[in-house]
Amino acid sequence: MFNTKIALRTLFFTLLISGLAVTGCKKDPETEQENITRIQVHLTGANGFNQEFEWSDPDGGDASNATVETIVIPASAGATIQCRLHVYDDTKTPAKDLTEEIEEESAEHLFVFNVTGANIGVAYDDTDSNGKKFGVQTLWTKGAASTGSINIKLYHEPTDKDNLNAPGGELDFDVSFPVTVQ
Repeated sequence: MFNTKIALRTLFFTLLISGLAVTGCKKDPETEQENITRIQVHLTGANGFNQEFEWSDPDGGDASNATVETIVIPASAGATIQCRLHVYDDTKTPAKDLTEEIEEESAEHLFVFNVTGANIGVAYDDTDSNGKKFGVQTLWTKGAASTGSINIKLYHEPTDKDNLNAPGGELDFDVSFPVTVQ
């Protein structure tokens, strides 16, 4: 009888621990990672400059089918250009705009910009719910005519938003746009 009690206790604790493990592994549908298939860079500036440029990977795979438009900033756009990013999942019907969801979870996201070759400076024009850098809206300062690229990354749950070189967290996307400054 003593062995039966031990066996029952062992079974009970095993079931209890197994139940907790299954419950702990459930995905929260509100934080489930989305399939990012399109990034839109919307630029506005002086003299009616209003252009959108896109990076797109329609199947949301390994980006082997990705297309990217060259960002062209004309001299008439002025020295300061406003940039707003839009993020989409085109595998849904209709396409799902993920931008609002990312903004609602701003403390859990960080956009990082790295310009190479092009004469552009990027300054954050927004903050997250904790007053830290966010980056869905930025101001671009245009310099002399040049060509190069701008790399845009979106980090999920960054551990250090003050360190733009290594903010930590998970990388949601990493895309580069060719840039021509006229």
